[in-house]
Amino acid sequence: MICAMENARVINPSDVRMFYFGTKDVLTQSHERECRKRKIQRAVSLAHDEHQKINILIKLPTGETVQTQSDQLGYRDDFVVVRGGHAIPVWAILDVAL
Repeated sequence: MICAMENARVINPSDVRMFYFGTKDVLTQSHERECRKRKIQRAVSLAHDEHQKINILIKLPTGETVQTQSDQLGYRDDFVVVRGGHAIPVWAILDVAL
């Protein structure tokens, strides 16, 4: 997976609620999806245990990429929940970085 966080527009975690994410997974390869899942699980642990800020790169259906950062993460079903209880569908996440 390629991390392009330096090219993304930065948004606040509370702004996540204003976006439409579509229904198609932004990653096409199964190994990329598995890698994303492992990164999310690790990020949730680090955010919970060490209160580290986690960067999440999201691709919108328009093709635009946005980035948000949170030190509070939850992972439930097919959603990552950031500070404030705002949910991001896993299928819209391009990458997760510390």
